[in-house]
Amino acid sequence: MKPADTVSAQEAVWEQTASGRALPLGRAIEPGAIDVARDIAAPLGNTGRFANQMPSGIIYSVAQHCCIGADYLWSQTQDPVFAMAFLLHDGHEAILTDTPSPVLDAMQQVLDDMRREVGADVVPRISIKRIKQRLAEPIDRYLHAEAGLPWPLPAEVRDRVHLLDMQLLMTEREHLLARAPRRWHENLERLPHLKLKQRIKPLSPARASEAWLTRFQRWSQQLHAQRAQLSLPAIAERIQEAAR
Repeated sequence: MKPADTVSAQEAVWEQTASGRALPLGRAIEPGAIDVARDIAAPLGNTGRFANQMPSGIIYSVAQHCCIGADYLWSQTQDPVFAMAFLLHDGHEAILTDTPSPVLDAMQQVLDDMRREVGADVVPRISIKRIKQRLAEPIDRYLHAEAGLPWPLPAEVRDRVHLLDMQLLMTEREHLLARAPRRWHENLERLPHLKLKQRIKPLSPARASEAWLTRFQRWSQQLHAQRAQLSLPAIAERIQEAAR
């Protein structure tokens, strides 16, 4: 049984949002519980990638990262489904913050060490990344509904977003980070960098937030209009065609 099934709404852990709402964490989110502009767009513009370990000392925001990837997919597909899917793929980080993968991996190592100290045969293994996914899922579900996207996303969309996310990560490393002292994961090192029109230059938090929100509003209008006109089979067929 999930924790959300055993804890009442009043007893659930919650976080206060910028708009002054009490947002429950790890459980279903009621309609109207999130102000996308104040609770998502603005925090994403102020949330730095790479734990803010930027040689320039200038924040490179999650909002800008999402806009770059979304624009890239839009240029390839002209399809708001793919563009919006990338725009939202880190949307939960406005609430949960951006925890770098190495930090999650280090937390997993510590947790595994603690488990062995107690007795690996007594304590089941718990995945730190799965915990993060459990917390992120209700936020992602809410944002996709607001945007007019299905949840969960079709596999074709999800896989394409994930691949582009990894390619953009390596492109960001080349454009923004200090020279890597060691090789990263081999699967990442083998990925080709994206051929962007220009090198990435960090936007100010305010401009990044505005860029993210502008795209959300434009594509969500298109998506809601399309969902009102198309049947579900027609939407699925269009997604599959764009993924080819």
